[in-house]
Amino acid sequence: MVGAGTNTAMEARKLRVVLYPSPGMGHLVSMIELGKHFAARGLAVTVALIDSPHDTSATDPFLTGVSAANPSISFHRLPQVELLRSEPPVMLTFEVVRLSNTHLRDFLAGDSPAVIVLDFFCGAAIGVAEELGIPAYFFCASGAQILAFFLHLPVLHGKSTRSFGEMGQELVHAPGIPSFPATHAIQRLMDRDSVPYKAFLNMSTNLFRSQGIIVNTFRLLEPRAMDTIVAALCAPSRLRTPPVYSIGPMIKSEEVGMKRGDECLAWLDTQPKGSVVFLSFGSLGRFSAKQTRKVAAGLEASGQRFLWVVRSPPSADSSKNSEKPPEPDLDALLPQGFLESVRIKHDIVLLVRYGLGGSYRVGLVLLGIA
Repeated sequence: MVGAGTNTAMEARKLRVVLYPSPGMGHLVSMIELGKHFAARGLAVTVALIDSPHDTSATDPFLTGVSAANPSISFHRLPQVELLRSEPPVMLTFEVVRLSNTHLRDFLAGDSPAVIVLDFFCGAAIGVAEELGIPAYFFCASGAQILAFFLHLPVLHGKSTRSFGEMGQELVHAPGIPSFPATHAIQRLMDRDSVPYKAFLNMSTNLFRSQGIIVNTFRLLEPRAMDTIVAALCAPSRLRTPPVYSIGPMIKSEEVGMKRGDECLAWLDTQPKGSVVFLSFGSLGRFSAKQTRKVAAGLEASGQRFLWVVRSPPSADSSKNSEKPPEPDLDALLPQGFLESVRIKHDIVLLVRYGLGGSYRVGLVLLGIA
């Protein structure tokens, strides 16, 4: 029989991993799933939580469920930082990560972890890890293609003095991913002289300072992108591509007290295999009314079954976009006659509240066949 004192000693000898997710529910959920993999292999896991500038109404219930189901995963909240100016949501994320470096340094210096795993958007923290001599890895929850693009962004930046916004329909070529018109690039990358562009470029270059990159995919799903990354064909010639570890697919597990979107799952179970288009753009994925109408028009023209998480448009006042969004007004957002058209064609449009991590957020899920 092993005594309590022995258990405590064994726990103390466990290698400790610190996970550092960026603000945003989707990033937190993905990072905690990664933590469960580490914990299952006997590692002690601590999640360092940044004080989020975004709506956090779903965060506490989610963390409560995780703690109840996974006692081997602990949480440490970093002190709040003061944001001195209003920023778009993505820039708020970069800024709060940068401002949290002092608090992260203090925490890591006392905790002495063996490794820190940084969220894709937490590149500003890699200098802290380097200063303390802690090996740092990045975690990309979005798959290999987006990783391939950002590994190649410094190359694209160095090859041209033009912004994506100046290139029009000219194709952008990046190893490992299909070519795409420059107009389809991420909106925040359109102006190479803008603060957001420079933040993303800095994020890309920080990837090469890490000891490795963990990506939520598997080779059979994205063979072209994975093979290109591993062959170091995405990176600038002057930089070393870190080792890349594909660990996907990671699927969110049920937590104590959580409830899945049963209505959505029940509807999906009645549809033919591989027939449903799923549209969901994350906790910060909010589109203008014009963009939402274009998505609806495309769905209707496609005739495909769909499951679409519809969220209200961002506020014209950017300072309010970190607040909990209002419930979307579908009559105002969607093209005239869209809802009725879907109802007539296939008799089902089910509107429910649905939340990432099983907790509810403001947003509507539209189920149907266009």
